[in-house]
Amino acid sequence: MKQRTFSDIKPEKNFDIENVENGNCTVLFFDDIKEETEEISNLENQESTEKKIYSYDVYAIKVKYRENLAEEIESNIEIWLKDVKDKDFKEVAAKVRQERDKLLQETDAEMCLDRMGLEMPEGTSFTSWINFLKTLATAITGKMAKYRQALRDIPEQPGFPYNITWPTKENKEE
Repeated sequence: MKQRTFSDIKPEKNFDIENVENGNCTVLFFDDIKEETEEISNLENQESTEKKIYSYDVYAIKVKYRENLAEEIESNIEIWLKDVKDKDFKEVAAKVRQERDKLLQETDAEMCLDRMGLEMPEGTSFTSWINFLKTLATAITGKMAKYRQALRDIPEQPGFPYNITWPTKENKEE
């Protein structure tokens, strides 16, 4: 999974091969490398100094190790990086959707007509049905319906799937 990392050491390359054992290894990819400055305060003399730090995204992938792996990655770095980022995006998006689907399922019963506490009116006149229709309209446009729509809209959020805002469920309808 993508992880934002901060270090005072800039990565030498866009990738690193680690944990070579049993014919497998982990390849770390470094992307979106930014140089920043951090102010450090000295409490004794109350002076501050600036320190150079680097921030970057780290993606990890396990692959079969081979002698020419580093050269293979280096000559196709854009392809490798795109593949690892796509794989990471799909995995994180699947986890977010799974959690979203669980929350939707937990509220399914609250949106079933037979569980909304609707009382069927007696008679056939419009007047006898008006309260029923108002209650039904509140149910299908109320807080629970809005919460469920916000859950369904999560994949449309600009930061999806890495930076999302989960909607909050309110317990009672107005």
